[in-house]
This record gives sequence, structure tokens and C-alpha cells, in this order.
Amino acid sequence: MRVVSFSVPAWFPAYDASPADGVRPPAQLTDQESAVFLCLATGASNAELAAELQLSVSTVKFHVGNIRTKLGGISRLQACLLAALAREDPRLSDGGVAAGPR
Repeated sequence: MRVVSFSVPAWFPAYDASPADGVRPPAQLTDQESAVFLCLATGASNAELAAELQLSVSTVKFHVGNIRTKLGGISRLQACLLAALAREDPRLSDGGVAAGPR
């Protein structure tokens, strides 16, 4: 299983307390989580994501929950915003996964 890193900008608000040095370690997402994460940028529902990625709705819910936890307990809206940033700014990811359709 390949892991893709996504960095959360230090200025981005998260539910967890920011580290003292202001730098958060990159989130390590699996390939499947990365695909779901990048598709979150569209603002699609779990059912729409499931249809697009050919997954079950429960699998999408599972991945979205993991993504939110790995990114510091952020909300779904915050995850959508980060996904949009990651699609626009390749410096936020290690480039290991292609962006989904726009």
C-alpha cells in the first residue's frame, strides 16, 4: 500500500491544538483516502463520491472519517477546503496522486 502525504498549512484552523513550533507533520493518507480526499474538493455528498469512485457509501464514510482524524480532527467542510487547496497547490502534497476530475 502506497501512502501519500498532505501538509496542513500552519495557518489553517484545526480542532486540535497547533504544535508549539507552528508546524504540523504531514498527514499520511492511503491511496484510497487520497482519492476520496481530492474528490472532497467538489463538495459532493458521500453518495456522489461513492458513485464517482465506484465505492460503497459506507466505505466513503469510513475514509472521510479517517481523513478528518488524520488531518487533526477537522470538520468535513474544512477537509473540503483543504482538498481544494491541495488540488490547486501541488506543494501541499508529495505529488503521489493525481487530482480527480474538476
